[in-house]
Amino acid sequence: MLEPLLRGLLFVAEMLLEIVVSYFFYGAGWLVLRLLTLGRYPRLPLRVADPSGPRSSWVSAFGFFCVVGLPLAILVFIHG
Repeated sequence: MLEPLLRGLLFVAEMLLEIVVSYFFYGAGWLVLRLLTLGRYPRLPLRVADPSGPRSSWVSAFGFFCVVGLPLAILVFIHG
């Protein structure tokens, strides 16, 4: 009886985490790309309906690289 409730709560938590993380990475990627290109790209707005959609997924991927990949690469290079 408790198992379906826990599965439902886990599903809701997973969906919320996915939404928060995708908006976070999209925002970070959007900001860094705007700074690097002096405001020209991306032409997408900061607030999009679906940050993991086909038009905005590359911005989220760049944000992931900036937030996770770049610091990890620096740590490996320094402490490698």
